[in-house]
Amino acid sequence: MQYTTDQTFNTSLGFSLYTSNNLADSKQWIRDYQKAGFSFAFTSLNLLEETDQSNKIRPLLQECQEHSIHTFVDINRQVLDSFGIDGLKKLGIVALRIDDGITDSEIVILSNHFKIVLNASTLTSQKISRLKIQGLKTSQLIACHNYYPKPYTGLSLHKVKQFNQQLHQYNIPVVAFIPGEIKRLPIFEGLPTIEEHRHIKPLQAALECLVAAECDYICIGDNALSASSLSKFSFLAKEVIPLEAAVPSPLYHMIFENRLDSSDYVIRAAYSRQQLKQFKLSGTIRQRYLGDIVIANEKFLRYEKELEICLCNLPLDERQTIIGKVRNEDLALLHYVQSPFKFSFVKLNVK
Repeated sequence: MQYTTDQTFNTSLGFSLYTSNNLADSKQWIRDYQKAGFSFAFTSLNLLEETDQSNKIRPLLQECQEHSIHTFVDINRQVLDSFGIDGLKKLGIVALRIDDGITDSEIVILSNHFKIVLNASTLTSQKISRLKIQGLKTSQLIACHNYYPKPYTGLSLHKVKQFNQQLHQYNIPVVAFIPGEIKRLPIFEGLPTIEEHRHIKPLQAALECLVAAECDYICIGDNALSASSLSKFSFLAKEVIPLEAAVPSPLYHMIFENRLDSSDYVIRAAYSRQQLKQFKLSGTIRQRYLGDIVIANEKFLRYEKELEICLCNLPLDERQTIIGKVRNEDLALLHYVQSPFKFSFVKLNVK
């Protein structure tokens, strides 16, 4: 979901790579993420001993290049001195996340070769003005929030949204981290930007960042996602929200979209009358509850075959037939079914 004109990365989804992980595992994760529609990766050169930097990072960055994954990389003074601009360019890095010890004038020079990633929580208007005066174009800037391994040190959603809105005034896109499912050492408490995301499902955290917090990009902070989550994120990469639901089989994997003039009571599938015209769909008529999937029957005349998902409990209506139900665990996703995101029903993931 884009709040700026930036097009550095092909999709809004990214993931993290750590040289402390097994190389074979990391290469497999790169392939898995790429297949699911992720388009960029974050890693760091700061944590490596100088003698190990090239040996440990080069295979990961090469694997990313082979799978068209753009990379943005943490660097500090020591890394810049060790590699130099030419050395960093040879690694195929697209963006540099600037850490300690690098001056404003050096940032401007680096911006002629790379996108520059600065801390979204501390990038003030004064800092932006100072960089612009020295010759940096804001089109070369990306802002990235930190992740917070220690519980109760993460930011609130409200604060992240405030930071993002300020940065969007300069057309600067923003990245936030969300936790994965295979937690990273040594704390194993997830690596979110927003504290409330520490223990919720990654897909919900991603949507909350992209919609409610107005982030342009999200990045998985932890090592990996489960196969089930990767499958769901493959929908999100195409701006489709997958909803686990029990519905008639013809409805699975059809793409629907909420009307732009959306209701607070139901998700109203904009073109469903045409999409479902050929199908005979049966169900029950009763009081409607949150998450019920409803289709207008012949008694609703011109609205026949219009599909809705209830956003709250609604009374019985003999013109409305209940044909399915969104799984309870996915009810929180319904609030994010708004432009540009469409939605699709997927089969229940029975554990």
